[in-house]
Amino acid sequence: MKPIVEQQAPHAANELVACELVRGRDFGCVWHHHPEYEITLVRKGGTERWVGDRLTPLRPGDLVLLGSGLPHDFRNERARGPVDAVVLQFRPNFLGEDWLKHASVSAIARLLDRSRRGLEVRGATRRAAAKMVEQAPKLRGVGRLVLLLRLLELLAESDDLREIASPGFRADTDAHSSDRIGAVARHIEETLSSQIYVSTLARMTGLSESAFSRLFHKCTGRTVPQYVNELRIARACRLLAETDQTVKEVAHACGYPTPAYFHRQFHRQHGVSPLAYRDAIRRHA
Repeated sequence: MKPIVEQQAPHAANELVACELVRGRDFGCVWHHHPEYEITLVRKGGTERWVGDRLTPLRPGDLVLLGSGLPHDFRNERARGPVDAVVLQFRPNFLGEDWLKHASVSAIARLLDRSRRGLEVRGATRRAAAKMVEQAPKLRGVGRLVLLLRLLELLAESDDLREIASPGFRADTDAHSSDRIGAVARHIEETLSSQIYVSTLARMTGLSESAFSRLFHKCTGRTVPQYVNELRIARACRLLAETDQTVKEVAHACGYPTPAYFHRQFHRQHGVSPLAYRDAIRRHA
């Protein structure tokens, strides 16, 4: 089940900040992605949200910021009561191609970069942000634009945000990582189904294994084995969701030596078996 590309409705495409009230038996969407950033407040209803490689139960008040191109779906299985949600969308260049390069919005730029994995808003920030989102349907034009900028500023300054999808789902290294580590990260992605050795990666950078390992951890926040495992599990999630490959085939495609070892690593990260994950993702898809 590959994510479809969703196009904005013509009336929404003409808005700098599009706003939609979602009400009915379901959210009216499937597993999809789009170039717009999205802020969704679920006021009532819904059973779960699927963001990247994470399937999470929905509760009233759920508030998320989803990055450009991030696959997602909101569900109301077996129509367990009506849903009620507010959805805001805005394009990456809605204020011009270079607006995020200005120093005055550097915190917002970092926020939107983090949103590539999806961000769940929690605590006091969620309560304050939800009140702002509630105002959006009543506003138009500049009024809604100003509201969005205030909302983004609130989120950018908060410590109450948590990444949703796993680090491996969006594997880009930090924007300020050295070019050498960026090249190593690309090599890891291209050879993920094969055995990957720290010694080989270190030789690519011209560093000793210990010096390379320190630099890699500084740039990615993870050790090489952690980074590789996260990427492999993220690829496995995609294959389980989007193909009919068996667990054995998925394990092999992701570089795991045995299905049993793959099963243990997958369960450790997602709390369920690969087959249970596939069943949950595909239920009522």
